[in-house]
Amino acid sequence: MKNWFKGYSDLIFINLFTLIIGLILFYCLGNKIEIIGAVLATGISLSFGVRQYKMENDKMFKELFENFNSRYDIKFNNKLNEIDAIYKMDKDLEIKENDRLLIIDYLNFCSEEYLWYDKGRIPENVWQSWENGMLYFLNLKPINQIVQSQNKQKNSYYGLFEKLGNV
Repeated sequence: MKNWFKGYSDLIFINLFTLIIGLILFYCLGNKIEIIGAVLATGISLSFGVRQYKMENDKMFKELFENFNSRYDIKFNNKLNEIDAIYKMDKDLEIKENDRLLIIDYLNFCSEEYLWYDKGRIPENVWQSWENGMLYFLNLKPINQIVQSQNKQKNSYYGLFEKLGNV
């Protein structure tokens, strides 16, 4: 019941609000039934608009979520885990050039995720999960050395470094 109400609370509020306004206008303007009809029609139109807006937002989020997860799985997941595993065995790990380029690509990928989060297209709970993963990998010493050199180019990463704090 709680989730149902959460999903429709905006529609309930809009329609109750327009009903109350309609009744007030009906009584204040001489009991004209057309007033209630016009106000309720406006409320229903607003409800449909809000519902359509939410559906479009959900659709965009789904596309972004699937795209980001697919790209991460294909390009970054295995390689970042490999760097992590090697670093755990060899604390003096030096990053190879192709891995350095991959880490820069990963930073660009993370900044793209942050950009969509900052635009309000990624929910807070999803961002928190992604941010935790970012912080884990970006704070690994061999990766962090590259991150620090890229951190000097703050404007290149849409505010990602400011959001993540001290990485």
